[in-house]
Amino acid sequence: MGPPPGSAAGRRRRAPHRGLVIVLAATLLCGGAATIRERAATIAVPAATISAAPPRPAGYFDLKPVGSWARLPGDRQCDLEIHRSTWEPRPVNNKRNNVMPDPAAVHQALLERPRDTAGGYDPRWDTWLLPRVDGQFRGTTDEILQWAACKWGLPDNLLRAIAVRESTWYQYPTYHSGRCVTHLGCGDSFSQADHATTTFCRDLAQYGYDYQRNFGPGLCPKTYSVVGIMAWQAPKWGRMLGNQNGTFPFSRDSTAYAADYLGATLRGCFEGWEVWLANTGKQDYRPGQLWGCVGSWYSGGWNDPAAKDYVRNVKAEWQNHTWLKVAWPIVGPGCSAQFGCIGTDPLRTTSP
Repeated sequence: MGPPPGSAAGRRRRAPHRGLVIVLAATLLCGGAATIRERAATIAVPAATISAAPPRPAGYFDLKPVGSWARLPGDRQCDLEIHRSTWEPRPVNNKRNNVMPDPAAVHQALLERPRDTAGGYDPRWDTWLLPRVDGQFRGTTDEILQWAACKWGLPDNLLRAIAVRESTWYQYPTYHSGRCVTHLGCGDSFSQADHATTTFCRDLAQYGYDYQRNFGPGLCPKTYSVVGIMAWQAPKWGRMLGNQNGTFPFSRDSTAYAADYLGATLRGCFEGWEVWLANTGKQDYRPGQLWGCVGSWYSGGWNDPAAKDYVRNVKAEWQNHTWLKVAWPIVGPGCSAQFGCIGTDPLRTTSP
């Protein structure tokens, strides 16, 4: 049974997992040098409290139980609770790690694309959860993942492991031409164009870059960000203004927004608010099943084979603490014979 109108399936990766194509680069990737308009930091952190160490293997935040949603800390409290460090294995993320989207624009986009339709969601999805998503944080890649984990009552190691699987911790690297690096911040491109894909790709082009110049007419990536947020909303899943599901361009432009949105989705699912998941062929959806929610983030279903495979992979990354391996800072895309090497990210990060 397909997702109901306004369901969440359109924001998740639905294509079969192809694996990440990664190589050991000879040198560390350099961060983008473009100057962008940024908002003032919400919290000033004394330099003496900042280390240069990676996160500890056990992480810093634990899973808050079902029913904790009303007591979860907010943006500013989590600013203070995370463990600050200058450790940054992905300096190329620096530009987008420092982008905080306009909260009003974020909330308007999500308001125009409500989830609580046709009884598929608990009303709190729209009245509490989505209005809480704002991406108002700046920091290193790991600090951002910590912040989102704190805000949504999730284990920070879970978000680290998901980011390994989705992007190898890359938010949106580009070649010098501006083309995004497939599977590292953009991916799941259409293989065949039709009216719906052409409309979707045309609408994405309003936000600073026409992906059809790289992928072909009516072809463009469906997913973006360090955690693989799917922007594509198929028309058969219900009318969506702009033919995208309200997460773009925020998911591409801001690492904090991406982590915030993932955290919100996992918390809502964990609370039992994605009622429609019980109608996907598996009848055992209920509150408190975190790993089922992780699998659903990937497959858009509930405990289907693709979801179970994804969960096994995420658990393996968590158990292995992949982000703490010696080679982690130099794992990434090598130079492409066709597209060249990773360069300065030329894309502006404000809406038209």
